[in-house]
Order: sequence, then structure tokens, then C-alpha cells
Amino acid sequence: MKGSAWAARVFWLVCLCLCVHCKASDFEDSPVPIVPVLMIRSSNNAFYDATQKGFLQSLKQQEQALNIRTKVTVISLAGSQDTDQKNVGLEQALKQHPQLIVTLGTDATVETAALHPDVPVLFTLVLNPVALGVVKSLDAPGTNFSGTTLLVSPGKQLEALLQVDPSVSRVGVLYTQGDPVSQAFLGAAQSDAQRLHITLVTVAVKNGDPSDAALQSLDGKVDALWTIADPASSGPQALQATLNYAHTHNLPVLGLSSATVHAGALVALSPDLEDEGALTGELAGYLLSGSQKIEQMRVRGPRKALLCINLDVARALKIKIPNDVLHLADEVIDSER
Repeated sequence: MKGSAWAARVFWLVCLCLCVHCKASDFEDSPVPIVPVLMIRSSNNAFYDATQKGFLQSLKQQEQALNIRTKVTVISLAGSQDTDQKNVGLEQALKQHPQLIVTLGTDATVETAALHPDVPVLFTLVLNPVALGVVKSLDAPGTNFSGTTLLVSPGKQLEALLQVDPSVSRVGVLYTQGDPVSQAFLGAAQSDAQRLHITLVTVAVKNGDPSDAALQSLDGKVDALWTIADPASSGPQALQATLNYAHTHNLPVLGLSSATVHAGALVALSPDLEDEGALTGELAGYLLSGSQKIEQMRVRGPRKALLCINLDVARALKIKIPNDVLHLADEVIDSER
């Protein structure tokens, strides 16, 4: 009898050990949920690379805390809406049921909105999402869209220009006729310019028309030019025409980004594009954790702006930039260094 009891106890002990072992193994082998994320770029332009990098790195860093693995599919739009949907399969990509969509740039955001996705969409590298109609307001989007904007306020940009050239009082700006985003931006810029005692001279350019004639209409009316995020102002051909005109007429140019300063603009105050992506990645983490809802997630502006100055251009224009301003710059282009 004692032997039978001892054997029974051993049997149950073995069973218990096996049970514990199985549960531990089940826990160790349990798969981490894979979350599909779709990233849509407005184009293959290298302009979007830094933001994409910042987003992917930020999302990767959060995976362990979120107990997920993300699978990010990246597609780029080709140009026209019909071509985009046919060639890169935007509609087909949406049918793969991503849990989150991230759009880089205005075109990607607008075309995604036109397809009415039923999952959260985070946009970045856009100027005015309210004017685009994808959110009701920056503080309370009220839709399944939210994200980050590209906009460093017009006032801060103009202040950067005055820091390097206090003599500026009349600034010329080209924009695409009828473009709601540019009109909204320039509307805000007018009040900032008035506060800074600057007169903005704006010239509308018909969509697709060259900028040369519009620039000629500014003869004698401005003492600086400003390139904004508009094809008539900062598109490749428009930017080159603006820089050529500025060089011929000895005018400083307030650029859109550090790239325009490298190309010949005097100064630019622009968002840190990689940090734009990192911030968007943090917002993605809030959504994937369930701690925030997209319709209540306020739209964020850039949290880091970079000041870039072209000292070579300043010398050519005989502009003496104070040393304290140069020390504030994140990047100074100076061939004499």
C-alpha cells in the first residue's frame, strides 16, 4: 500500500512538471503580434528619405514596449491620381488591411483621403491639413486623420531673414493661382509680416506656367525673395529661376530648406525632417498601444527647426551677419573655412 501511494505521488509530480514545462514552452513560443503598417510617399524624391528614416527608427524602438512587431510596406506615388492607382497599386495596398497608414507629403495625403480608408492615417510633411480638408481643426481633428505639419510659422521664417539682413522691408513671393494651401499660408504670413514691418508682394502664377514672367513683374518692387512650399515658388525649375533672378538683381532669398540654401538662398529656417518622422513614429506608438484615439489626437507642429545660413551668398550681397546670429545657426555654408 505504501509503495502504491509513493508511486501515485511520483506519477502526479511528473505530470505537474510536464504541465509546468508545457506552459512555459507555450509562453516562450507564443508569437508576437505582427502589425501591418502602410507608408505612402508622395514621390521617390530624396526629400522624403530623412522623414521615412526617422519614422522607421522611432517605431522600431517602441516595438518591445508595445509587445508587437511592425511590418512596414512603403510605396511611392507616380504623379497623377490615375497613374498612381494603376502603377503602384495604392488601392491594392489598402486592400491588404493595414492597421495604420502613414502618408508623406500633400499628394500622398490627399490621394489617400480620396479613397476613404477606415483605419487611422497619420500624415507628415504637409503644410495645412485643415485647408486640405483631412482634419476639422489642428486641436481636434474629428476624423481618422492626424499627424504632423511641415510648417514653421511664417513669422519665425521672416524673423530669421531679418536676423541676417535687418534692411529687408519688401519681400516677393510667387504662388500657384487658386492653391488653397498657399493662400492659407500667405494669409497667415500677411499678419506676421505687418507685425515685423514687412510688405509682402505676392504674385499668382497659373498652374504649369514658368515663373520667369512673374519674377520680372517684381522689378524694383522688392528687396528680398521668399520661396515657399508651392511648385510656382520652390519647384525645381521655379527655384532655379528665382535664384537666377535674385543673383542678377542682388537680392537675398529666404529659402524653404537647407537644400535651397546650399543651392544659393541666403537663409532658411526649416523643420528637422528626420525629427518630423520620429515625432510621427511616436504618435503611431500612441495609436497602436490604444492610449489615444486618432480623432482626438491633436496635430503637432515641428518641434525642432534648423537655421541654415549661406555665408558665401552673404559676402556676395555685402551683408554683414552678426557673429551671435552665426553662432545660433545649425549649419553655416562657408567656402573660406
